Amino acid sequence: ITIVMATKGMSAALVAGVISALSTYAVQSMTHINPIRGSMSAATLRSSVFNRSPEASAILDHNSTGRSKILVIQMQGHLFFGNVALFTDRIKELLAEKQGSSDCPWIVIMDFTLVMGLDSSAAHSIGKLKQTLHQMFRIKTVFVTGSSNGFPCEYALTKELKSSVENVEPSFDQKDRSTSDESTVLLPPAANFGSRNNPDGRVFDCLDSALRFCEGTLIAWKDPTIVNNGEIKFVDVASSISNAGEWSLADEQKIAVGYLANLCQGEESDDDMKMLFSFFDREVYFESDVLWKQGDKSNCTKLLIRGNLLSLLENEAGSTEPIQSGNLIGELGLLLDTDEQALCGVSQKKQFFTV
Repeated sequence: ITIVMATKGMSAALVAGVISALSTYAVQSMTHINPIRGSMSAATLRSSVFNRSPEASAILDHNSTGRSKILVIQMQGHLFFGNVALFTDRIKELLAEKQGSSDCPWIVIMDFTLVMGLDSSAAHSIGKLKQTLHQMFRIKTVFVTGSSNGFPCEYALTKELKSSVENVEPSFDQKDRSTSDESTVLLPPAANFGSRNNPDGRVFDCLDSALRFCEGTLIAWKDPTIVNNGEIKFVDVASSISNAGEWSLADEQKIAVGYLANLCQGEESDDDMKMLFSFFDREVYFESDVLWKQGDKSNCTKLLIRGNLLSLLENEAGSTEPIQSGNLIGELGLLLDTDEQALCGVSQKKQFFTV
């Protein structure tokens, strides 16, 4: 640049600087970062909905109909004109390799959480990729932005990916935000892909929401009778209490037994559930209370009856997960005699039963 400036002048030097910067960026991006970080089956990467009915769990655990039919592909770095062709070709090669095998996927989740930027060329290519994959492999495509702000680009990629979908269902995140504080994750929202014959896609903010949606789709494809208007058949225990504002101790006990029945989903009788509940003690916590810290010795498991908790991974960049009523927490550490895996705090007044 200095030589150009000395011989050709300042304007020529500025042009040379821009060309050098763009060339350096393109070379570094192409040579040091593979746009595809990796891929894996959802058989080892499950959603947070762990307490489905026995029939639904059998479908998801089966090799020919279950989570092995979901392929998760994770992208990384910057996607731009210099590597977008490598990105799309590699995905096609990956799917072509799986055609005809037992792990041939029906649904592909493309996770863009680790993607830092997209230029217009890459955005347009991703927009076309959904249709291409369906035509070539008859595959449904789900996209994960990794942020509530959408894809990291100025182009309206989210809108384009949803444009071919009529009556698009809201994402799980959107539905969860609209529910009351007394909602429970034991009632997955009503949403699935419907027919496998159309190339519609979905866009979600986080990977867990996408996995929940895809698992529900696999269940609906195999046995629609398990899904009632899209919802797995769990009992909404809290709605059976007429006085939603103030619960008596008897109301709390009835709800607790119902939540235990939802969690077990086996051949257990009401007497079995009541016997199991007899080992629990009632506890009340208030806002800002801490149930336990990450690394504490595990000595109990708790059934959340009312309110919400927040689980925090203190040593993992502060990652958080909300825990809603109807869930059992701490059972892994209690059964395996391990330390608690995350800090668990109260964001609102809670009622628990603890064993």
